[in-house]
Amino acid sequence: MQFNYYFLRHLSQEIAECITGMKLTACFSQNKDELIFLFESDEKIFHLKANLDGQASLLSFPQHFARAKRNSVDLFDAAIQQRVAGVRQYINERCFSIILEDCILLFKLHGRRGNILLYQKKRFVSMFKKELIQDAKLQLDSLDRPIDHSIESWTRENYNLRILFPTFDKTILRYLTELSFEEASPTKKNDIISHVLALLDQREFYLYEPNQEIPKLSLIPIEGKEQRSTFASAIEISNRYAQAFFTNYQFSKEKQSLLKQLEKEKAKAHNYITNTQNKIHEIQHSRKYDELANILMANLHVPITREQNSIRLFDFYTNEEIEIKIKPKTTLQQSAEGYYRKAKNQGIELDTAKKNLGKKTKQLKSLNEQIDQINEMDDLRALRTWNKSQSKDSQSRAAQLPFLHFVIDGYEVLLGKNAKNNDLLTQKYARKNDLWLHAKDVSGSHVVIRNLNHLPFPKHVIEQAATLAAWYSKRKNDTLCPVIYTLKKYVRKPKGSLPGQVLVDREEVVMVKPTRQIND
Repeated sequence: MQFNYYFLRHLSQEIAECITGMKLTACFSQNKDELIFLFESDEKIFHLKANLDGQASLLSFPQHFARAKRNSVDLFDAAIQQRVAGVRQYINERCFSIILEDCILLFKLHGRRGNILLYQKKRFVSMFKKELIQDAKLQLDSLDRPIDHSIESWTRENYNLRILFPTFDKTILRYLTELSFEEASPTKKNDIISHVLALLDQREFYLYEPNQEIPKLSLIPIEGKEQRSTFASAIEISNRYAQAFFTNYQFSKEKQSLLKQLEKEKAKAHNYITNTQNKIHEIQHSRKYDELANILMANLHVPITREQNSIRLFDFYTNEEIEIKIKPKTTLQQSAEGYYRKAKNQGIELDTAKKNLGKKTKQLKSLNEQIDQINEMDDLRALRTWNKSQSKDSQSRAAQLPFLHFVIDGYEVLLGKNAKNNDLLTQKYARKNDLWLHAKDVSGSHVVIRNLNHLPFPKHVIEQAATLAAWYSKRKNDTLCPVIYTLKKYVRKPKGSLPGQVLVDREEVVMVKPTRQIND
C-alpha cells in the first residue's frame, strides 16, 4: 500500500518538510531498477532511494548510502545543483513532483509500471525506465483528477465506490465489506465513508510482517493480521517496510528457492540410488549368463537346425530342464561365446553400478548436510555468502578443465567449445582408450568419454553422449543425426590441417536425436 494515493499524500508532505530549500546534489543509479537522490544543505543531507523493479517497487530514505566506485551512472544532470522549491501531490493520482528551480522530477508510482521523469519548463526531457515509452507523453497539467466527494454526489452516484473513490485499493474495499457497507442504509453509508476517510487522513500507519510473506503497509487496521507495528511517520514506516521486504521476505524467498533446488537434487539422487539398487539386485538374482554358456558348452554334441532359435537342455545347476535362446544360423559354441561376452559385460555393468551407487550415496549425504545448514540460517547476508561460496566451489571444479563437462551414469564426458578447443581436447587431454565421438560429415564439438578402468563402454552411455555430439554440431536441428564413435587412438591430426580437423581410421555410427538433456 506504499504507492496508494492516501499514503502518498502523507509521504509527499513529509518529504516536502524535509527537503524544501535543500539542493539536489546527486542523482545516480548503480542497479538496473534502483535510483538514488541526494539532497544537501548546510545542516543536513537527505537520501531518497527508489526501487522500481516491479515486485519490489518502493521508496525508502536511508540515513547513509555509500556510492559504489564502479558500475554507477549519473542521471538527470540538468537537475543537479538546483534548489528544491517544494513538493506537489497530484489530486487522486499516485504521482507527486519534486519542484526544483528550473526542473520538475515526476515520481509516477504506478506499481509495476513505476517511473521517474524529468521535465524542464513542463516539457519532458528524460526518464529513468526508458522502456515505458508511453510515459514520455505524460503532461504535468493533466495529472490532477478532481472528483466531487460531497454527500450529494455520493447519493447521485448511488454510492458506486468505483466511480466515487477510484483511489480505494483492495485493502480499503475489504475493510468496507467488513463494515457491511453494501447492506447499510444511505445514512449509515455516509457515516461509514466519513469514518474511512478520517482513518485515511490521520497520521497513523500500520505495518504487518507475517512470516515468509510480503510485508504489508496499511492506513487502516487489517482484521486477522498479527505482528502489527504502528508508526506516526510515513518516512519512518517506509524505511521499516523496505527493511522488512529486503531482509525478511527476500530472505525467506531466497532460502525457500535454495531449499527447493536442493530438495529437487535430493529427490533425483534418491531415485537414482533406488533404481541402481534395483538394478544391482536384478543382476545378482537373475540367471547368470556364464551358467547358460557352460550348459551350451557341455552339449555341443546335440544336433540343431540352422533356423533353430532355442534349445531344451538339462540344467545341471538346478537338475531340471531349461530352454535356452540361441542365435539362428550359428553353432552352439558360437551361442555360448555370446553368453560369455554377456556375462563379462554384466560383470562390468554390476561393478559400474556399485561405483555409481557409492558416488550418489555420498552426494545424497552432502545434500542433506547442505539442507541442514540452510535451515539453520536466519540472516540474508549469511545465506548469500554461503550460496556464493557454493557457487565458487562449483565454478572452480568446472574451471579445472577448459571444456564443457557432463556425467552420464558415472562416466565423465568432455566437449570441445570451438575448433582450437577441440584440438586441445583430442590431442592433449584425451587418452588412447577414451571413446571419441563427432557428428558425421559436419562441423561440431569433439566429444570424449573417459574410459573407466579400461572397461567396455555401455551402449546407453554412448548413445547419450552421441546426442550431445549431435546437439553441439551443425545438425542440431535435424530430426536424427548420424554420430561416429571410435577409440581416441584411431583419431589422428594430419600435419598442416586446420584447427579441429582430424582423420578417423576406423569408426562406428549411431543414429540419435540431437539434445543436450541427459539422464543423470
